[in-house]
Amino acid sequence: MMNPYSAPAPEGPYGNPPAGGYGGGVPGGVTGDRADVTEMAVEMLRQTKPWVMFLSVMSFLGSAFMLLGGIFMIVAGAFVPTGAAGMSTSALGFVYLPMAFLYIYPALKLWGFGGAIARLTQSRSSMDLEAALAQQKSFWKFAGITTIVMMVLYGLFFIGIIVVGVAAAGGAH
Repeated sequence: MMNPYSAPAPEGPYGNPPAGGYGGGVPGGVTGDRADVTEMAVEMLRQTKPWVMFLSVMSFLGSAFMLLGGIFMIVAGAFVPTGAAGMSTSALGFVYLPMAFLYIYPALKLWGFGGAIARLTQSRSSMDLEAALAQQKSFWKFAGITTIVMMVLYGLFFIGIIVVGVAAAGGAH
């Protein structure tokens, strides 16, 4: 309930309360140099944390298996001349190695996001919420950039297949 004799509170855009609340002990408001985070926000992130940690661990394991698979393919390629597509097994192994390292960055970001959620559940501090959101932002930025790069590579591959097909058809006549 609002005190009718208090000074008017600042308004955000369109007459709404400011984003951080009015402060001065109002739940969700600013207290000192940090803002308290609502229980619902903390609870939603707390429920997200097990899935974030699961996906992080799966990414680390996937990276480790890709690394081992790449090394195995390189070693096996020394004994097997070429594959069905004319590409040596060793060359395919060298493709797996950078892909294995590519998985580590998002795994680290997810791990950091999970750790920041754990700190947030203890502190209820907006600084810990911001740290969690920064880790999440980095993860999604990486996922977006990776998706764009893969779309471009698939597009180039598709165009290359068409060019090779047209060239092969033209040379057959």
